[in-house]
Amino acid sequence: MKKRFILLSILFVFNSLFIILFIFTRIFYSNPWIDALYNYLMHWLVLIFHELGIFIYGGIFIAFVILLFLFILGYNLAKNRQLSGSIIYVSSFLGFTIIILIGLLYAYFSILFNQDLTLNTRLMLFFLFLPFIFIFSLILLLVNVDFYMFLKDLVKARKMWHQSRPEFEIKTKGKITYIDIDTDEHIFTPIPILIIAKYLRNKGFSISWFVKGAFNHLFSMIITYLIGWPRARIALFRFIGMKIGRNCHISSRSIPDPLLPELIEFEDGSGCGIGVQLLTHNVMNVKHGSFSFGPIKVCENARIGAYSIILPGVTIGKGSIIGAGSIVSDDIPEYSVAYGAPAKVVRQFTESEKREINKKY
Repeated sequence: MKKRFILLSILFVFNSLFIILFIFTRIFYSNPWIDALYNYLMHWLVLIFHELGIFIYGGIFIAFVILLFLFILGYNLAKNRQLSGSIIYVSSFLGFTIIILIGLLYAYFSILFNQDLTLNTRLMLFFLFLPFIFIFSLILLLVNVDFYMFLKDLVKARKMWHQSRPEFEIKTKGKITYIDIDTDEHIFTPIPILIIAKYLRNKGFSISWFVKGAFNHLFSMIITYLIGWPRARIALFRFIGMKIGRNCHISSRSIPDPLLPELIEFEDGSGCGIGVQLLTHNVMNVKHGSFSFGPIKVCENARIGAYSIILPGVTIGKGSIIGAGSIVSDDIPEYSVAYGAPAKVVRQFTESEKREINKKY
C-alpha cells in the first residue's frame, strides 16, 4: 500500500510540474521542445476527443447493450444457479458503472477539444461543469469499489458454495423472522448473503436485494440531503419500495432501511420528524451467523418525533405520538404518548384529543 501511495505521489508531482512548465512556456517563454510536444499531443487529443467521438459513443452504446443482456441472463440464471447468476449480474452492474464513468469523463473532456467552439467558450463550459463532474465521478468511483469488492468475494466463494455450503435454519417469532446460518463467517460475506437472498426470493423479494440495497442507500442519501420539497421526497421513497399513504410527511434526514425498505409502511396521515431511522433488519444478534428482519408499520395519523429509532417488527398504533430521540423496540398501542429508550407509554389521549387527531385534511 505504501509503495502504491509513493508511486502515485511521484506521478502526481511529475504531472503537476509538467503542467506548470507547459503553461509557463506557452504564455511567457516559447520553447521549441515544448511546442513540438504540444502539437503532437493536440493532434492525438483532437483526434480522440473530437473526430472519433461518434465511434466512441457508438462503442459505449454497444457495451451498454451487451451488459444489459448479461444482466438479464445473470438475473434469470440466479433463480436456479444462484452463485453463477450472481457473479454474472454483479459483473454487469460493475460494467455499467465503469462505462458510465468513462462516458461521463469522455464527454466532459471533449468540451476542451471541440473545434466548433471558441477557446473562451470551451474554457467557460469546462470550469462551469467541473463541480458537478467531480461529484458524480466520486459517487461512481465509490460505487465501482463497492461492486468490485463484492464481485471479488463472490468469485472467491465458488469453491465453498459448491463443496461446503453451511446449514441454516429459519425461525419466526412474532413478526420477526430469523435466518440462523451455521457458519464462522461474518454475516455480510458472500455465502451467508446468498443463503439469505435465496430465502428472501422465496418470499417475493428481489434476487439482487443486496446489490439493490447499495443503490437504495445511495438513493436514500440523495433524497435525505438534497430533496427539500416533502411531496417530492415521499414520491422518491415510494420509488425504492416504501408503502406511503395519503397526507403523510417524512421529514428531511429520515433514513429508511436500505436493504428492505419494502417492509416499511406509513398509513394515511402519519409521519416522522427530522433524522428518524427506520430499521427493518438486524444482524446484531447473539449468534454471529443470524440475520433477522421484520416489518415497520406506522398506523393512521401516528407520528414519530425527531431523531427516533424504530426497530424491526414494530407497529405504532393509530394516532400515537413517539417523543423525540426515542428507541422503539415494541409495539405502541393506539392513541398513546410514548418516549424514552426503550420507549414506554406515559399516557393515553383523551376523547377530545382523539377527535382532533382524527381530523381529515
